[in-house]
Amino acid sequence: MRASAVAAVLDGVEFPVRPWQIAAAAEDFGVDAVTRTKIDQIPDREYSDVFDIVVALTSTPAHLRMRRPL
Repeated sequence: MRASAVAAVLDGVEFPVRPWQIAAAAEDFGVDAVTRTKIDQIPDREYSDVFDIVVALTSTPAHLRMRRPL
């Protein structure tokens, strides 16, 4: 998950944001089902910037399931 992709989805959204705001922006942007599942799995708290969101998204069960072993 790239920070630039998250930034594109959240273009125009003011920080801090909550998961429901991220989900609404993602729906408007037209993200895929896997990304939407990841958003649904992030903790319900305020996110201060794009990198904070990327860390949360890359720690979700949906993201970790997709990783390949080394």
